[in-house]
Amino acid sequence: MPADYHIHGLAHEGPPHTVERLLPYVEAARAAGLTEMGFADHDRYLDGLDFNVFPELERVTGVPIRAGLEVDFRPDKDLGRELAGRPWDYLIGSVHAIGAWEFDRPGQESGFAAWDIDEIYATYFYLVARAAASGLFQIIGHLDLIKIYGHRPRKPVVELAEEALQAIARSGAAMEVNTAGLFKPVGEIYPSRELLERAFSLNIPVTIGSDAHAPAEVGRERARGRELVRQVGYTSLATFAGRQMTTVPLA
Repeated sequence: MPADYHIHGLAHEGPPHTVERLLPYVEAARAAGLTEMGFADHDRYLDGLDFNVFPELERVTGVPIRAGLEVDFRPDKDLGRELAGRPWDYLIGSVHAIGAWEFDRPGQESGFAAWDIDEIYATYFYLVARAAASGLFQIIGHLDLIKIYGHRPRKPVVELAEEALQAIARSGAAMEVNTAGLFKPVGEIYPSRELLERAFSLNIPVTIGSDAHAPAEVGRERARGRELVRQVGYTSLATFAGRQMTTVPLA
């Protein structure tokens, strides 16, 4: 089974970033049959990352390890300077906030009541389009995360997301099929099938990620994600090394 690139070895707790702490994730990936894996901790922990950990994990386990980061995209952040000069294999661009409202953070659900739902979706996808257009990211994470609590727009979601999908296609980035949505109130993979079908029509490559924050979550529900992309028409998945994408057949 190809790679899982969306693994948070530091979870929401932060450093220390050590072989001992990350080793259970690698063992879980090996047990799941992954051909390689990537750690993509949240960018707020960037300064605590030790890139010497990854080759040591490879040496100990024999599992190819890729160095990634999940970046919380905000238009006012100087991301290029912050991310430069480090040996990234890939960067995931994700939108977790609209202004100061971190809409997917537990306890922030009430913020949805302050907006028109179509306006929320349109604003969210505008930010996703900005992230893709920045050219910084090799993967766009959980495309329709805004549905996390089950709020659905009145307008067709493909219409609301079209600008973002077009921007991803122009950027050359891959889109993530993220199985963590199955474990959220929405109970659905990110993105929805209709959005994935539109991505396929635009020739946007895909990866499958678990968004794991614990070893037991590595590769979770991967078979369902794989079956979804196969049904839509995909025959390959994107892989990354040195911020360069290649594709491997969808097993």
